[in-house]
Amino acid sequence: MPTSLNNFATATQIGVTATDLEATNASESKFVGQLTFTNTSASAVEVIVYKLLTSATETAGSGGNWLIKKSVQPGAVWNAIADVGNIVLGNSQTLSAIAGTTAVINAECAGTVET
Repeated sequence: MPTSLNNFATATQIGVTATDLEATNASESKFVGQLTFTNTSASAVEVIVYKLLTSATETAGSGGNWLIKKSVQPGAVWNAIADVGNIVLGNSQTLSAIAGTTAVINAECAGTVET
């Protein structure tokens, strides 16, 4: 199976509704080796990361289906991989994120694709 290095998302601004960073189809897997969020605002902003089946809906709060969340301080960069470990997207899965404030969190996401 061939594997290639890919830049999945560059300076993608996360919104208050789910923003897809990367997704797989039914015949591929992806390894996420970089996942960072930069807070460009003057206030702390909560970021929630989801790894779900493409058909699932992101649900925040108690009992939600999120993978990890953190309040990112103003001007700071959060390396989510350092906190959650490596992320593997299997067949038909999506990696997405939601921010507490629109247009102030930039996401960077990269890894490898196996087909």
